[in-house]
Amino acid sequence: MRRVLVAVLALLVATAAMAQVRGKGRLQGTVTDESGKPVAGAAITVAPADGNTTPIKAKSDAKGRWSALGLTSGQWNVDIEAPGYQPSRGTANVSEIQMLPPIKTTLQKAVEEAEVPASAIETAPSVPQEAVDAVNAGQAFMEAQKFKEAVAEFEKALVHLADNASLKQVLSQAYYKAGELPKAIAMMEGLTAADPSNTQLALLLTNLYLENGQLDQGRALLQNLPAGSVTDPTVYVNVGILFLNKNNPADALTYFGKAVDLDMTRPESYYYRGLAAIQLKKMAEARADFQKVVELAPDSPEGRDAKQMLADLK
Repeated sequence: MRRVLVAVLALLVATAAMAQVRGKGRLQGTVTDESGKPVAGAAITVAPADGNTTPIKAKSDAKGRWSALGLTSGQWNVDIEAPGYQPSRGTANVSEIQMLPPIKTTLQKAVEEAEVPASAIETAPSVPQEAVDAVNAGQAFMEAQKFKEAVAEFEKALVHLADNASLKQVLSQAYYKAGELPKAIAMMEGLTAADPSNTQLALLLTNLYLENGQLDQGRALLQNLPAGSVTDPTVYVNVGILFLNKNNPADALTYFGKAVDLDMTRPESYYYRGLAAIQLKKMAEARADFQKVVELAPDSPEGRDAKQMLADLK
C-alpha cells in the first residue's frame, strides 16, 4: 500500500539520463479531505510533462501545506497520494517570473474495491438476465466514476440477488462514492452482522463510522476485533489520522501507539504520534517521538519535518 520498490540499477540509469535542470519557479498548495480537514503526510510528486528533469517530491505538513521549489517554466504534472485516499492527478503551468496561487486539492476517501464474482451470477439458473445486465452496467459506471448511476444499477440487481454479499459490498462502496454515507454504513452494518469474523469488513465499517463522526461506534468496533487480527500498522495509522481530523488527539495518540507497537521501525508512526502529543501538550513525549523519527529516517520527508519540529519545541 505504501511503498513501490524500484530496482537500484533501473533507478540509477533513469537518474543519470535526466538533466538536473532547476529553475526559479515554485508551486505550493494545500491538501484536505472532503470535510475540509488537512491531510498530513500526503506524498506530492511534481514532474515535468516533457520528462526532461528529475521529479520533485514533497510531503504535506500537519496543516496540509506543501511546496516544491526549483521549477523551470512550463507544464508540470502534480500527483498527490495519501494512505486511505484516492490519488489526485493534475497539471500546472509554471512561470519563473510569476508566482501561481496555491493549488487546493481535496482528496476523496478510498474504499477497497469489491467485485461481484461472475460465477455468483452467471451460473445461478434462477437469476434473470436483467440482474446480470444491471451488475455489468453498475461496474461500468463505477469505472467511469459515475457513482449515482452505479448505485441505481446495483440496486436493480439487488432485487434479484438480495443475499449476495459481494454485491452488497460493492453497493456500499457505490453509496459511499456517491456521497450517501448513511446508506453505505447501513449496508456495511448488515454485512458485518452476517459475517462478524470478517476483519476486513469490520475495518471498512470502522472507517465509515469515524468519517461520519460516529467515534464511539468506530472505537467500539476496533476494540472488539479479535486479538492479533490487525497485523498492518498502517491500519492504526489511518485510524489515528481520522481521529486527528475529528479533533480527537487523545484517541489518535492511542492508535498511533498501537501502530508503533506493531512495528517499531516505521518512522511515520512515531511522527504522527508526535503530532498528537503536541496537540495534547505532551511536549516531552513529542520530542522523544520526533527524535526517534530522525534516528530511523533522518533524510526522509518525515525526518526533515521532525527536525524542524524539534527546533520549534526548544
